[in-house]
Amino acid sequence: MVLRFLVLAFLLVVASGAQADELPDTAAQWATAVAAADIPALEKMLADDYVHIHGTGLFEDKKKFIGALQDGSRKYDPIIFEEVTVRKFGATTIVTGKFKLKAVAKGKTIEGVNRATIVIVKGDAGDKVVSFHAALLPPPASN
Repeated sequence: MVLRFLVLAFLLVVASGAQADELPDTAAQWATAVAAADIPALEKMLADDYVHIHGTGLFEDKKKFIGALQDGSRKYDPIIFEEVTVRKFGATTIVTGKFKLKAVAKGKTIEGVNRATIVIVKGDAGDKVVSFHAALLPPPASN
């Protein structure tokens, strides 16, 4: 009987590990602010030394990233994360997930599926997003 209980408990733990975590509020607010080009929200939530690495490899600091949204040279459709995993290390939260990107950059439409990592640090001023890094996934192979 004890063995059955242990096996059942083990299976429940393994099964629960396969489920996606819930997107933390700060990451959800980041996604909403980026899609809405909400500059005041981004100014507040992004750390001063924020780093944004696009799926194309383009590297931007906070000023350049916000500037492209502010001047309209870059626009994003809503960003909806799937397959979210959240790990906490003290004051640092690392969020990984997948999202479908549709954006317009300098008049060119960009679409694709990306894996992404968002790093959030809790400090005296509250949660700050310190880093975003996306990696464009290759299109599915056709058979």
